Amino acid sequence: MSSTSLGFVNRVNMSNITVLLAPEGERPSIMEMGRQVRAAARDYAYTRPRLTFPNVLGGRDTYAPIRGQLLGPDLRAMVDMARQIMIEMQKEPALVDVKANLNLNDPEYQVVIDRPLASDLGVRVSDIAGAVRLLMSGEDQLSTFKEGSEQYPVTMRLLPGQRDDPAALSRLLVPSARLGLIRLDSIAKLERGLGPARIDRFNRQFAVSLYGNVAPGHALGEAASATQAIVDRVGLPPGYNMVFSGQVKILEETTTNMILAIALASIFMYMVLAAQFESLVHPFIILLTLPLSIPFALISLTATGRTLNLFSALGVLLLLGIVKKNGILQIDYMNRLRAGGWKLHEAILEANRVRLRPILMTTFSIIAGLIPTAVGIGSGAQQRSAIAVTIIGGQTLCLVLTLLVVPVGYSLLESAKALLSRGSAPAPAEAPAMGD
Repeated sequence: MSSTSLGFVNRVNMSNITVLLAPEGERPSIMEMGRQVRAAARDYAYTRPRLTFPNVLGGRDTYAPIRGQLLGPDLRAMVDMARQIMIEMQKEPALVDVKANLNLNDPEYQVVIDRPLASDLGVRVSDIAGAVRLLMSGEDQLSTFKEGSEQYPVTMRLLPGQRDDPAALSRLLVPSARLGLIRLDSIAKLERGLGPARIDRFNRQFAVSLYGNVAPGHALGEAASATQAIVDRVGLPPGYNMVFSGQVKILEETTTNMILAIALASIFMYMVLAAQFESLVHPFIILLTLPLSIPFALISLTATGRTLNLFSALGVLLLLGIVKKNGILQIDYMNRLRAGGWKLHEAILEANRVRLRPILMTTFSIIAGLIPTAVGIGSGAQQRSAIAVTIIGGQTLCLVLTLLVVPVGYSLLESAKALLSRGSAPAPAEAPAMGD
C-alpha cells in the first residue's frame, strides 16, 4: 500500500478507508488484496465491510459493478424485499461485498404530529416540515449579503448542540392561521426512533439500491445473470421491479452493439469480397471461417483464466477481420488456376500447397507481434492482454480448420455449380428426317 486515509460519510455508524495502492509490480493483484481485506474483516463480526474499486474505464464512478435499483411505492416493504434479495445474493459464489444502501436502523428524532389538533389550530403539515427543515438542514437561502462586489447567500440553522437537544427542537415556532406563531411541542411530540438516513427516488418511485462486486474467477455477465435469477426466485409483488444500472447496463448495451457491429462487419466484408471476386458464391466460402473463430477465441480465454469482457469482445471483432485473409489467399489462387485450365481437385491441392507458406508467415508474424501484449507488461496490462489472447488463441486454433474448411467448401460449391449447369443445359435438337 502507498497511503491510507480514514474518513466518515456523514453518518455516525459508517466510515470509509481510502487506500492508494503501490505500483502494480510492487504488490499483489487488486483481487488478491481484496480477498485479504475480506478475510481480515471477518474478525470484526459487528461490521459489514464493502469494497469498491475505481472504474477501469475512467471517470468518478467507484460503485460496485453489480448495481440494481429496487423500485416501488412502499419504502418499508421494499426494505424487507431488499433484505431477502441481499441474503440470497450473499449465498451466490459469483458475488462478494453485497450490500444495500438503505436500512431503517439509523437513530433519528421523529416528529409525531397531532393532526386533529394541528387542523383545529390551522397549522399545515407542510409548514411544520418547512420549519424543521429550515432550522435543521440550513439549506434554504433566506437572503443575500453584499460586501463590495461579492455576494454571499444567507442561511439559518440551529447550533450543533441545539440540533441534538429535544428541548430546543420542541421550542421551534411554526405558523398557525388562528394563533400566529406557536411552539412545536404544542401540536407534536418528539420521539427517538430508527429510520433511513436518506430516501432515494427514481422515476417518482422509492428506490433501494443493491450493490455487489464480482468474485474472482467469475465474469460480470455471470454475476448479473445470477442476480437476475435471484430476483426472479424471490418474486416481486405487482408494482415493484428491479432495474440494473452501472456496469451491468453498460455490458448489456455493449453486447447489443457488439452483435450489431459483427453483423454489419460481415455484411460489409461480403460486399467487398463479392466485388473483388466478381462472384456471389465465393465470399460465402471465405465467411465460413468467421463462425469457427469465435468458439476458439472463447476457448483461449477460458484456458488462460480470463473472462469475456469489453476488451476481449474487441479482440473478437478484430479477430474476425484477420482470419478471413487466409481464405482470400486460397480462393484467389484457386480461381487463377481454374482460369488457366486446371481441373478442380488439382487446382485446390496446388493452391493450398503454394499458399501455405504465406499463410503461415502472416499468422506467425501476427502472433509474434501480440505476444508482448498477451504477456502483460506495465500498468493496466491485464485488460489489454485480453485482446491479444483472444486474437492469438482464435488465430492459432482456427488456422488448421481454415486450411480444411475453405478447400472443402470451394470443392462442394464448384461441384454443385457444375451439376446445376449440366442440368440446366438445353438438350440437343434432333435433325428432321429426309423424305425419299
